[in-house]
Amino acid sequence: MSALATAPNKADFSYFQFPAWVEVCRQRKGVRVPQELEQAYASALERLPRLVAEAAVETWSPEFLSCALAAIAAAKGYPAVAEAALELDTDVANEFMEWFRDR
Repeated sequence: MSALATAPNKADFSYFQFPAWVEVCRQRKGVRVPQELEQAYASALERLPRLVAEAAVETWSPEFLSCALAAIAAAKGYPAVAEAALELDTDVANEFMEWFRDR
């Protein structure tokens, strides 16, 4: 996360994808963060939304958008939303909206 904090606008999508996926998997499997890492881990998660905002000055690919959304969701405690965001692209979003309107 420290590397990302130095220049978030230069990061590729994986800098947001990886911490989002770690948090999704950690929450899904009920894995506790070791006590000696809890503060650093929580601090890193808290920084993600701000880093996403700083990266917003650049043009985003669809992959980057999905990972950025997932990172925010994971950081805010919504692992299911984060996981869904990682799967989101224009086609999936359109299919979802069609399903949502028709339900």
